[in-house]
Amino acid sequence: MNKTQEQANHNSWKSKIKKYIVPVTLLVILTVIVSWIAYQRVLIQINIGPGWDTYAFLANAMEFAGKGFGYAEFERPPLMSVVTSLIFYLGIVNERAIYYVDSLFYIIGVLGLYLFLKLRFSAIESFLGALLFATFPVVLLWLGTGYSDIASISLSILSLYFLSLAVIKDSRFFYLTFLLAMLSFLTRFTSAFIIFPMTLYILISGNYLKNIKKIGLGIFISILAIIPYLYINLMIFGSPFFPFTVFLQLTDVSSAQENFAYTTDKLFFIYNLDSYISLQGTWESIIFFIIILFIILGFLFYLYNIFSTKLLKEKVKNKVYKLLGFERSQNKFKFSLTVIFGILWILGFISLSYMYVEILFFIFCIVSYFYLKDISDRDLRLDFLFFSWFMSFFIFHSIYGVKVERYFITMTPPLTYFIILGVNQVSNKFKIQYKRINISPYIIISIFIFLLLISSNVYLNSLPDKTDYLVADSISAAEWMQNNVSNYKDMEIMSDLWPVLSWYLKMDVKPMPFFKNSLAFNHELQKQNADFYLTIRDVNLPSYKKVIKLGSITIYKKNPAKFQNKPRALYIGKNWQNYIEDVLNFRIYLIHELLSAGRLGTGKSIYLDNYSPQELDKYPYIFIYNFKWHNLKNTENLIFNYVKNGGTVVIDASSNLDGIYYNLDNTIFLDTIISKGTLSSNPNIDISPNLTQEVLSISPFISNGGDWNGANYESIGDNKIEPLMTANGKTIIGIQRIGKGKIIWIGYNFVWHAFFYNNSNEELLIQKSIFGS
Repeated sequence: MNKTQEQANHNSWKSKIKKYIVPVTLLVILTVIVSWIAYQRVLIQINIGPGWDTYAFLANAMEFAGKGFGYAEFERPPLMSVVTSLIFYLGIVNERAIYYVDSLFYIIGVLGLYLFLKLRFSAIESFLGALLFATFPVVLLWLGTGYSDIASISLSILSLYFLSLAVIKDSRFFYLTFLLAMLSFLTRFTSAFIIFPMTLYILISGNYLKNIKKIGLGIFISILAIIPYLYINLMIFGSPFFPFTVFLQLTDVSSAQENFAYTTDKLFFIYNLDSYISLQGTWESIIFFIIILFIILGFLFYLYNIFSTKLLKEKVKNKVYKLLGFERSQNKFKFSLTVIFGILWILGFISLSYMYVEILFFIFCIVSYFYLKDISDRDLRLDFLFFSWFMSFFIFHSIYGVKVERYFITMTPPLTYFIILGVNQVSNKFKIQYKRINISPYIIISIFIFLLLISSNVYLNSLPDKTDYLVADSISAAEWMQNNVSNYKDMEIMSDLWPVLSWYLKMDVKPMPFFKNSLAFNHELQKQNADFYLTIRDVNLPSYKKVIKLGSITIYKKNPAKFQNKPRALYIGKNWQNYIEDVLNFRIYLIHELLSAGRLGTGKSIYLDNYSPQELDKYPYIFIYNFKWHNLKNTENLIFNYVKNGGTVVIDASSNLDGIYYNLDNTIFLDTIISKGTLSSNPNIDISPNLTQEVLSISPFISNGGDWNGANYESIGDNKIEPLMTANGKTIIGIQRIGKGKIIWIGYNFVWHAFFYNNSNEELLIQKSIFGS
């Protein structure tokens, strides 16, 4: 064998090692590392116990396994529960099951990201990227908890990975792409936003017409996957799409304002970025600084490389006109569109709803890609895929009012991509040669890996290693009930820890809403005729006696002799049930019929036209706020007939002014034009003497430092709205008399305003408008 052949064989072996052995070896090492991380995290979670949402997923899993105990939250995405139910079906009923399911999704997601990154980067760079994602503090914090965030993002990673393979290698991967996207959606509904990067990638790849049949079949397979869930919804809620419409309503601003995590700060995730991707401390801050530095430098080098062909080959330094490709008129047009839509989506981000901004950003990506494609010889498709992936979720979660740290998990894989892109660009620019090999990537990556392994170990050791006190006390309370109340499953039990105690008592424990006023708890317990109340709150309950205190949980038992009789009113909608009785000084029992005890407050009470005229006529008062309907005309007729027969309707349309569904903005409803309005912080208040002749103090109309929005009314029929209270001439409280009854129109979310500011004057005005005294 001559030297030439020996050299060829040597190069062949080097090529095989580089192409197969190194990537597979790194994949095995990565599997071992993340499996160890997942196992350690599960051990920690076993000590801590389940989180709030975990109990709901566990209860649903028991239902799917045929072992249900009455409590379930079927409006939640089903996949985590379905997978966990397979373990329960085998007879292994334990909270640990869902921890391991969550961890398995985590491992799959990390390995999937490694393979995904390998489509663009070297094996060692992809290894670093996957490990970076696996050890982000925000990922480690929620790993193994049984929440749906990790599972959902893992399935999204696989979906987009197979999408890339379908475009680059084999179009048959489209079958898996859409199926995995649907499974991700069925794990967490917000995963639906991956439709934007998916659609963008298909369009910019240019071969979608050629593969339209495979794409169509892939979509059809994904639809088959959701049919069982739609059927369940139809059986339980009467509508196959009910959980989705509830989710869409939850994303409206008006629905989010009363959430504890509500904030209008659209840069929330930017301000808190350091806590999501690095630990808190001096050394950890240095790591965060290094990561940001790599992203910025990588971006600058990336832009340079896009234009490098023109800079180096055509020698057009300082000639911006040619550098931007303006010698071709169509490039001028594309550049103009890029600038226009770039400005539009940025301005839209400030003032528009998330869906409009998503669409503007999508168009911006399309026009900017085809512009850059014309002036660069580089393949930018994956870069745009990851960029649109990040921004699609960033736009939604930044504009959506409710923000918590775990929502950032949806953005961690594309963020990882751009960190590795930065490492790639920097290491290629600052080369360190050793035997004609650029070893700078290996030096940088080795340092990164070392720091990541150390920091992840430190972070895991910093997590609590003992059972959460609420979990421990709930177990003690459940054991006490089981040992001391023989027929407790036949009784009405309420608790502010209802998902937790439902799980440990294996029964449907009814939810206790949160109230500011301690007396509201006693009122709610009487209304529901609860036999026992298990609470962590320090409350005054005149109609209940304290039985025992177990840690943080106190058990109360009813004293029927002290119960009070009050009129019963029907509430149709969502949110008011939590505070309007307080505003009305507990003068009525507000009935809110639920089909689910879940956090969404779903049930028959949401849809007004689910009720018959006979059912409505049982109540002297009907309260309507944040409601839904199947047929708007039928809903109007129901209300008109009820009022003509002598009933009183109290309505505020302020929570029906946003969104795609159930929007009354600029709509005629009950012979009244409803529109969205804004009040100044201190408007001119005019109160009718028919309501009160006293001079009352009204709180300012300010919402988190911004404008106070709500519903404005203008009656157009024969039965005019008589204003009882106005602000700058706009109706805050009005009365419309029809037949034997009346409609009380509440504008500008005034019930919430009175409750939020705890203003007794405002509460009195609302009470007088409804009850007359």
